Amino acid sequence: MTQGQWITKSGGKMVEGPKPGLKISVPRFDNSGLIASYAKTLIGRCMNPPKQAMKMLLFMLPRIWQVEGRVVGTDLGRGRFQFAFESEEDIVEVLNMEPFHFDAWMISLVRWKPVVEVNYPSKIIFWVHVLDIPLQFRRFKLLKCWRCSREGSWRGGH
Repeated sequence: MTQGQWITKSGGKMVEGPKPGLKISVPRFDNSGLIASYAKTLIGRCMNPPKQAMKMLLFMLPRIWQVEGRVVGTDLGRGRFQFAFESEEDIVEVLNMEPFHFDAWMISLVRWKPVVEVNYPSKIIFWVHVLDIPLQFRRFKLLKCWRCSREGSWRGGH
């Protein structure tokens, strides 16, 4: 065992540190067809999986969105899920309903992209209602700036 695999704890005891992860090599192949097959898919992640019942989420969200029978939900494990839609119009309608929550906890729901990250997806849009803005600050440009997302895109609506 190399010295780099050991760490010193308080009290001078030597304990074994975390082992490096196993790397898996995947042979190159054309996955463009596979990626295209997920074009009408939304992927989501529960922000508090122990408190959010996945089976109930997969059952209730299509009803809340009023797309029952036109979408199929799948539990991907570890608090993640996906919804495969029949039509692009339904996806646009659903995404316009954000922010999303279930069982009193937020969920992140985005269009599927070929991303490999531990916390993907993690994007959540919040609507904030600001009251009692002094008259000297009630300028359209200032208010518009407050309604910009982190990417800088204008989000109209409420």
